[in-house]
Amino acid sequence: MQNQQTTDSRNARIQLIAMSGICMFLLTVLMLFSGEKSVNAFSQNQTMVLQNANVEVHRVQILDAYQKQQKVFGLVESASQIDIGFELSGSIDSLNVTEGVYVKQGQVLATIDLKRLNAQKAQLNASLNRAKADAEISQLSVNRVYELVKAKLDSTQNLDQANARLKAADAVVKEVEASISALDVEIQKSKLVAPFNGQVLRQLQDLGSVVSAGQAVFTLVANTQLEARFGLPTHTAFGIEIGQEFVIDTKQMPVSGKVQSIATQRNRAMRTIDTVFSLDNDENPYLMTGDIVSISVTNEVAKKGAWVPVSSLANGVRGLWTLYVAEKVEGGHIVKSRTVAVEYLEEQRAYVTGAIKDGDKIVVNGLQRLTPNQIIAKVNEVSVSLGN
Repeated sequence: MQNQQTTDSRNARIQLIAMSGICMFLLTVLMLFSGEKSVNAFSQNQTMVLQNANVEVHRVQILDAYQKQQKVFGLVESASQIDIGFELSGSIDSLNVTEGVYVKQGQVLATIDLKRLNAQKAQLNASLNRAKADAEISQLSVNRVYELVKAKLDSTQNLDQANARLKAADAVVKEVEASISALDVEIQKSKLVAPFNGQVLRQLQDLGSVVSAGQAVFTLVANTQLEARFGLPTHTAFGIEIGQEFVIDTKQMPVSGKVQSIATQRNRAMRTIDTVFSLDNDENPYLMTGDIVSISVTNEVAKKGAWVPVSSLANGVRGLWTLYVAEKVEGGHIVKSRTVAVEYLEEQRAYVTGAIKDGDKIVVNGLQRLTPNQIIAKVNEVSVSLGN
């Protein structure tokens, strides 16, 4: 019995060893065949030649810098915006307009109390009447003395004295009249009038407020001419000229703008150059002060690279892109991949930097048919307009 068990155990081990050997043999054969196919596939891929494909290439040109379009936002302002006030001191007697109201040149916006000035004028009028009466009496005196001197009943000295008193009386009359005229000017200045057609932007004083001469009562902006102020990059600001025209974008419709002034110092807060454009607001009647507008300007970026068609870019890794370059070899061209970074992208072209050099022939179409190290029997060199 024991000999039978020993024999069965030996047979089981032999079978196990045999099965293990067979499995190892099959695994080895499988690996050999798999490796052979991989080698064959790689070899075929290396030696595959595109005979009749229409592969178009474009020679790249390396540049030291590129220009990109940049949108800059600005604020619409009035060409004339002033704080206006009375030339006299006094208490405000009336306010005839409110904030937001449009006014015309010469329209009375406010007045100050005239009681004191009217009292002064009444006093001067009384003085004028008295001065005129004195002058009239002096004139009668001159006439009487003249008749007496003519009849040789009085001396010429008395006539001279009478004429002198008449001149003095006339001088007093003129002096009082001049004082009244000056007071009339003061009374006229008690009316605050609009210096131009515009809009009341702010009311700075209330009814009854006592104001001093020159103290602002209203802020007035002109509505006949508008301006737009932009903070431009340095290279852009000094690359434009006074009088140059631009298209300025608004929320409603674009308007024409002309460069009116370029600041000669940098804005301390934004580190930009303030540039003012005069606007043709007749093209957009809805444009008003405080609106946000924008312009497209060209900004130069110093970075060595090249413009390429967007169609020549293939997806890369880690945010990079791939260009296929056709290099001249015996029997045609060989495809090589180049990794590049896209610095700036437009609709039909891209500015790239990376492993490219001046004169490289990049493939501009049919990228899906190509693989690195593939041989191209014939390429068609084309010139792509990239606006360099």
